[in-house]
Amino acid sequence: MSQAFDATRSLIAFDQDTTLIVVVEMSQSKWLAAGIAPGLERQPLKKLDADPEALLTLLHRWRNEAEQSGQLIKRITVAYEAGRDGFWLARWLQARAVEAHVIHPSSVAVSREHRRAKTDCLDTELLMRGFLGWLRGEKP
Repeated sequence: MSQAFDATRSLIAFDQDTTLIVVVEMSQSKWLAAGIAPGLERQPLKKLDADPEALLTLLHRWRNEAEQSGQLIKRITVAYEAGRDGFWLARWLQARAVEAHVIHPSSVAVSREHRRAKTDCLDTELLMRGFLGWLRGEKP
């Protein structure tokens, strides 16, 4: 009997030293990409036009920077919140050998106690925290 798909955890072992991790905060005209690249001390952050080719170019640039620092990148993984753009970008990236994940906005944990600041940069930090936890196999 086959097992049911469990979307609450990653099915691939997470190797932080060989994985480029990127989250994208999307709006209608601009995207903000934040990454964690092995071998780079900085955590790259780049605002770009809402263009999948520009995102793919950025992913390859960050991969090349990590590889120039001596790290071998075996896996590129991208996550973004489902919204206006839906799933087409995930399918487009997967066709280009990039692992893509679409996250339901309500599954990103935020404090409900007080009004919170809402900026794209803060949103990418929350999205990255949740995505890293999922990649590590943490319980939601």
